[in-house]
Amino acid sequence: MTDHETEGRVVAIWPESPHESPPRYPAEPEVERPGFAVHDDWFSTGGRQQPPGLYWHDWGRGEDPEPVDTWIAPPVRALALTSDEDGRSAGLLLRFRDHFGQWREWSMPLHLLKGSGDELRGELLDMGFRVNVRQAKRFSEWLMQQHPRERLIAATRTGWHPVGDGRCFVLPSETIGSDEVRHQSEHPGVDDFRQAGTLDGWREAVAQPCRGNPVLLLSVSAALAGPLLKLAELRESGGHGLHLVGDSSQGKTTALQAAGSVWGGPGFVRTWRATANGLEATAAALNDSALILDEISECDPREIGAIVYALANGHGKQRARREGGSRQAARWRVVALSTGERSLSAHMAEGGGRTKAGQSVRLLDVPATRREYGAFDQLHGHAHGGALADAIKQAAEAYYGQAGPALIRYLIDCDHDLPELLKRTREVDGFDTSEGLERRAAGVFALVALAGELATEAGITGWAEGEALDAATAAFSWWRAAKGSTGRTEERQILDAVADFLARHGDARFSSLNGEPRPVQNRAGYWRDDPEGRVYLLHSAALQEAAAGFDTVRALDALESAGWLAEREEHRRTVRLRPQGQQLRRFYAVRPVEDGDGGA
Repeated sequence: MTDHETEGRVVAIWPESPHESPPRYPAEPEVERPGFAVHDDWFSTGGRQQPPGLYWHDWGRGEDPEPVDTWIAPPVRALALTSDEDGRSAGLLLRFRDHFGQWREWSMPLHLLKGSGDELRGELLDMGFRVNVRQAKRFSEWLMQQHPRERLIAATRTGWHPVGDGRCFVLPSETIGSDEVRHQSEHPGVDDFRQAGTLDGWREAVAQPCRGNPVLLLSVSAALAGPLLKLAELRESGGHGLHLVGDSSQGKTTALQAAGSVWGGPGFVRTWRATANGLEATAAALNDSALILDEISECDPREIGAIVYALANGHGKQRARREGGSRQAARWRVVALSTGERSLSAHMAEGGGRTKAGQSVRLLDVPATRREYGAFDQLHGHAHGGALADAIKQAAEAYYGQAGPALIRYLIDCDHDLPELLKRTREVDGFDTSEGLERRAAGVFALVALAGELATEAGITGWAEGEALDAATAAFSWWRAAKGSTGRTEERQILDAVADFLARHGDARFSSLNGEPRPVQNRAGYWRDDPEGRVYLLHSAALQEAAAGFDTVRALDALESAGWLAEREEHRRTVRLRPQGQQLRRFYAVRPVEDGDGGA
C-alpha cells in the first residue's frame, strides 16, 4: 500500500487482489469531508475507482483543494458495545473482512487501544486484517469514535453464563442459548472448540466403537461431564480428575483421543509437559468442558501435587499488576482426564514427594490396560487392538467438536432436576460406600455416569441406556480395588509416615531416656521401654519432620485417634520429662500400635 500523487489528488493504491476486481462502473457515493467512511464494495470518487475499505475522506491544501481519499483498512464495522454485567471488560464487537475476502467477527477488548495500539493491530493481523501502517493512529481514532446502539454482554471465559432467568453456554465461535452474550478475548485466534464432520458421523465412527469397552465409555462420558459441574453439582469453581494408568501402547491415548473429539480436534488433547501457570491458563480457557492431558511422566514430579490441587480447586494464583493492585485470579470448572504408565503417587515419589489423600481423590487412578485387549474389551471386527485404536484415531481426526455443543443444547432445553438426578445416581448399588474418601470418589464416577446417560438420552452417543452407568460403576470398583497406598486415608498416611520415621531413625537419632548419656547427631528424641512396648519421646521439630507435609495438629489428631499417644498431660498432648538428668523438657510420647493391616 503506497500513497501516489496525481494531478494534485492523493489517492490510495490498493494491491491487486485475487479475491476481487474493480467493477466496470462502480457507484459514486456521497461522502462527507473531512470524515471517515466504510465502503463494502468498490466505489468511484472524482472519476477514480477505489477498492473497498475504511477511508479518511478529506481535502487537499491550497486555494482550490482536491479531494483526498486515504485508505486505512479493509471494510470494518462496529456492530455493538460490549461489557460484562458489572460494566467492566468494555469492548466493541467488530465485523471485518480478512485478506481472503471472508467476513469475520471479534469482540475486541477496548483496553487493547491503550498506548500505541500495537497489541490490537497484532491480533487483527493474526486474523488476516491488514491496517495501513501509515494510518495506524487514524484507525485507533476511528475505533474510539464508534458508539453503536446495540449492547451485548461480554463473557471473558467459556462456559455457562447467566442471562436473565435463563442460561447460555459461551464458546469462542458461538453462544448457545442466547444472542445477547459474546465471547470476548484478547487472543481471538485461539479456539480450542473447533468442529469438523457431523454429529451423525461422530456417533457412528467414534461413539459406536466405545460400546462394550468400559475404558472408552468412561473416557467419553468424562469429557461430557464438565457442563454438569455447574448444573448438577452446583459448583462455582473446581472439578474432578480421572487418571488412566497402565502399560504403554495399550490404548490409553486412544481413549483420550475419543474423549477429546467431544469438544474439539486432535489439538484438544494436550500433554502434561507444561508449567503450573500454563495449565492454569489452559483450564480457564476450557471452563465447563474437559482438560485432557496425556502422559503424566512429562510433568515435573515436584510440581504435580500442587497442580492437581489447583486444577481440582478451580482457582489460579493471585498475581500483582505492574501498575499496582492485583489481577483477578483465574477461575474454572473442569473435568480432567489424564493418562500415564505410573500412578500419581508413583510419579510424586520420583520427586521425593508423598501423595496426600486429598490429592489422590482429586485425580483418581483408574487401571485402564487390564482388559481383554489392553484398554479394550471388544474389537468390533478389527483384527487386533492396534487396528481398533487406529480406526478411532482416524475417526476422531475427521469428526469432532459436535457432541459437546449437542449436549449443551439438550441441557438448556430439557427440564430435568439435575441435582436430584445426580443424587439418585450416587445411590446406585455400584457406588455404595460409607468410607469418606471412597464416597467422594464414588461421587466423581456418578457424575461421569450421569453425563454419559444424559448424552445417550439425548441421542448423541447411540449407546444403550445403562452402558455409561455400568462403565462408571466398573471403573469405581477398579479404583477401589487398586487404590492401595494411593487410596489411604490421610490418617493412615500420617501413621505410616511416623512409623517409617521411627523405623529409620530409632537407633541412630534416639537414645535411652534414663540410660548413660551418649552423643547423638541430629537428635530426634529419646526412648523408654514400658510393659506395653517401646515409647518414643519426640521433640516438636522431630514430629514435624516425621509427619512432613501435614499440619502438626492434624498429625496429633491422627496419633491420638489411633491410640499412639502413650501418655499426655490433662490439657496438653505432651509430657514433661527430665532426660538423663537434664532440665525438664516437653515431648510427644508415641508408641506405634499394630493394627492388623500391615501398619506399625
